[in-house]
Amino acid sequence: MKKLIVSLFIATFVFALNAQEKGKIRVGLDAGLAFPNAGLGFNGGLDIRYNIMDNLNLGVKFGLAALAKDIVGSGTNYTATASALTYSLVNGDYYFNKEESSFAPFLGGGLGTFSIINMRLTSADQSTTLPAGLLIEHKIGGLLRGGFEAGHFRMALEYYLVPGSRLVDINNATIGTTGNSFLNLSIGFYLGGGKWRK
Repeated sequence: MKKLIVSLFIATFVFALNAQEKGKIRVGLDAGLAFPNAGLGFNGGLDIRYNIMDNLNLGVKFGLAALAKDIVGSGTNYTATASALTYSLVNGDYYFNKEESSFAPFLGGGLGTFSIINMRLTSADQSTTLPAGLLIEHKIGGLLRGGFEAGHFRMALEYYLVPGSRLVDINNATIGTTGNSFLNLSIGFYLGGGKWRK
């Protein structure tokens, strides 16, 4: 047990030596719990950045979110909206690191396109076959976030600002509109980027 603890400590220390450096490229993966209106979901993404300064990077983020929102009722008597979003964003973060520290709080954001499917489901729809072609809408939206990095580890609280879109029933008929914005708590890691040189 002692050997395991010592090994984990050494690995954490080694990973904490790297962060980011001007002119370097970094690649990150993250996953998180999403909190839409009256619901829950999952969100994950791939982030590719270029460090234009030691404490500022810009790049692209590709992601996917699966959400269950506007849930009313429970058990065998419910209604809910099932949503799927894919997105491509141009994004960046500014870091407030000190000297050579590998702990770095950050603020950032992004802007890009979202492809969205929203379908209203009820307990009565369980035996119904989904239509072959689902309604997909494309919207321009944004991202605001803040968090910290420690070594290669990253944690962030993110808010995805996505315009509302059409809501369809199980037969793909439009029945109204629904909001698409959601809060996301993500954890992840990244590779590359060099070392802090502030």
